[in-house]
Amino acid sequence: MTALDSLFSPIKIGQMELPNRLVMAPMTLDLANNDETPSQRQIDYYAERAKGGVGLVTVEVVTVDPDHRYQQRSLGLYGDDMIEAHKKLVDAVHAVGCKVQPQLVHPGPESLAPLFKGIPALGPSVLRTPTTTLTCEEITLEQLAEAVERFGDAALRAKQAGYDGIELHAAHSYLLLGSFLSPIRNHRQDQFAGKKLETRMKLLLEVLANIRQKVGDDFPITLRIAGYERDPGGRTIDETQRMVPILEKAGVNCFHISGGVTDASISQIIAGSSYPSGFNLAEARAVKSVATVPVMVVGRLWDPVEAAKIIANEDVDMIVLGRPLLADPNIPKKIQSGQLDDIRMCNSCEVCVDDMMAHGSGVACAINARCCKEAEFPLDKAEKAKCVLVVGGGAAGMEAARIAHGRGHQVTLIEKESKLGGTLNYAAVVHPDNQVFLDYLVHQMESLPIEVSLGKTATEDDIKAINPDAIIVATGAKMAPPDIKGANLPHVIKGETVRRLLKENSPELGQLKEASGKTVIVGCGLIGVELAVYLARQGCNVQVVDAQTRIAEELGRGKKRRTEHMRDLDALGVPLNTAVTVDEIGVDGLLITTADGKPHLLKAQHIVLIDLPEQDTAFYERVQLLAEEVHSIGDCTGFGLIHKAVREATELAYKL
Repeated sequence: MTALDSLFSPIKIGQMELPNRLVMAPMTLDLANNDETPSQRQIDYYAERAKGGVGLVTVEVVTVDPDHRYQQRSLGLYGDDMIEAHKKLVDAVHAVGCKVQPQLVHPGPESLAPLFKGIPALGPSVLRTPTTTLTCEEITLEQLAEAVERFGDAALRAKQAGYDGIELHAAHSYLLLGSFLSPIRNHRQDQFAGKKLETRMKLLLEVLANIRQKVGDDFPITLRIAGYERDPGGRTIDETQRMVPILEKAGVNCFHISGGVTDASISQIIAGSSYPSGFNLAEARAVKSVATVPVMVVGRLWDPVEAAKIIANEDVDMIVLGRPLLADPNIPKKIQSGQLDDIRMCNSCEVCVDDMMAHGSGVACAINARCCKEAEFPLDKAEKAKCVLVVGGGAAGMEAARIAHGRGHQVTLIEKESKLGGTLNYAAVVHPDNQVFLDYLVHQMESLPIEVSLGKTATEDDIKAINPDAIIVATGAKMAPPDIKGANLPHVIKGETVRRLLKENSPELGQLKEASGKTVIVGCGLIGVELAVYLARQGCNVQVVDAQTRIAEELGRGKKRRTEHMRDLDALGVPLNTAVTVDEIGVDGLLITTADGKPHLLKAQHIVLIDLPEQDTAFYERVQLLAEEVHSIGDCTGFGLIHKAVREATELAYKL
C-alpha cells in the first residue's frame, strides 16, 4: 500500500459506484454545436479525460431552457430531440469504463438571452450581472414554475440519454439556483424571499422534488454549493450546514463544495495563483461533519500527496480537479502508477478562461495544445521516422522535441546555455506556478531517449555531422533595450543585469532592497508588471511607467489575468503610470511627459529598463541549406507567451 492508494478506493454516490475518488469538474468549453448539442470536439475532449482515469466526468453547464443560453456555444438538454446527441457523448465516456453526469442549470441572471433572443435575463431580483454586464428582470412566479418543470424534464432526458446521474449548480450566488440561495442577490419579498434561509431554499427544494418525481429515487443527484460565500451579507458556513439535512431529505446524494461568489473575473470560481491549495477545504469539512452522504471539494487541490492525505483522513470523500485536467488528462493514471514527475500540472496562466471570454474561440490550454483538439493532434506515429535537430532548449524547443520523439522521430536538442528552460527560467521566478511546467519539460528531456547537448552553440559542422532531415529553430528572441537618453547612467539597470535581479541574494537585488529611494521600472508589459510585483514582494520600493495605455498588452483582450495583476500592484502599493512619454533619464530620476503635455520628474534612485523582445531569424536563415526541412518556432518568430511557444511546437511536430 502506498501513500496515494486512498485516492483509488471505490465509493458510491447513491447507486452510482465510482472506482476512485478523483472527479472531473464541469468546465465550460464554449464548443457545442449551434443547436447546443455536443460537438465532436467536445465528445473527443471528454473521452480523452475519461481515458485518463478519473472516476467521474462532470459535463459542463447544460441549460434547461431553450430561451436562455449560458454561452454562445454552451450545451442544452431542453428538448427530446437533443437526447440522441447526448447519448453519443455518454457512450464515448462509458466506452472506457468511466461514469458521467451533466451539470444542469438555468442560467438565470447570467443568461445571454438579451443577446440571442432579445428578451431579458431572469433573476430573483433586478440586478446587474458582473460577468455579462447585463441587467436581469425579476422572474415571475409563473416563470419560476416553468423553470422548475424544465429542470425535472431535463433530468429525465439526462437519464434517458444514459447519464449516470446529474449535478445541479447552486453555488457562487450564480445562475438561477445559486442566486436564489444567496441573500446578496435575492431581494424578493414573496414566498421565495432572500431574508430567510427557508424561503431562499424554496426554489431549490421545488426543483429537487420535481426531479425526483420524474427520475425516481435511484438516479443520483449531486449538488454544487458554496460552503461560504465570503462576501459581506452572503451566506455563511453555519447556514450551509443547516441546509444539509434538509437537502439530503429532498434527495441530494452528494455535495460538491466550492466557495465565494461571482464577480467580473470569476475570481473564486476559477481561482488564480493567489489562492492557496484547498481554499474551500474547511467549508467542505464542515459540511461533511453534518452530512450522511459523500462530500467532494474543489479548489486548487492539485498536489496528489496532499489530496491523498485529505481522503485518508476522511476530511472529504472526493477531490474535484478542473484545470489540471485541461493541462494533463492522464493525471489519475499517472498518480496511480507513481509517475508524479510526468504530470503536466496547470500553471495558473488562465489562458483557458481569458481566451474563451475575449475571443469566443472556445477553451484552450497554454501548456497543452491538444486540449479540445484531440482529433487534430492524435497520439499516433508519423508516417516516416526522421532525424530531427532542435536548436534551442526553451519551452518551444523542449515541447517540439518531446512531441517529435513521441511521434517516432529520432531527436537531438542543442542548447547554448548550461541549463534548459530559456526565458521560462525567469518566468518561473516571477510567476512561481510556471516552475511546475518547467520541471515537467526538463524531466521529459532527461527521461526520454532524446540526445541533449547543453552549453553548446550549434555550428554548421555540428549540424552536418548530425545530418538531420529536419531542423527546428527555437533560439528565442533578441532583446533590444528601449532607446532613452541617459540609459547608460550608472544607476540604470538594463539587459542581463535585469535578469540578475531575479536571482535570490544577488547583489543587484540587494541594492534595490536596501535603497532608500524609489526604483522606477520603465515598461508595463507582462515582463515589467511581473517584475514589479516580484520586487515589491522582496521589499523594494517600486513604481511602473510606460507609454502603453494598459498593462500586460501581451494578454490581448483577456481581462481576468490582467485584473489580477492590477490587484497585485494595488495590494503591494506599486504606483502605475501609463500613457506617459519617457523623455530622459537624469541623475535624480526619470523625466516624463503626461498625456496632457505636462513634464514631470519622477525621483528615483534606480531605473530599470525592460528590454523589448524582437523577432530574430538570423540563425534560421543561416541553416536553410543544411536540411530538407527547416522550421522556426517560439520567440524567434516574434515574441509571445508560453501559449504561443507550445502551440507552435505542437503544430510543427505534427507536420514533420
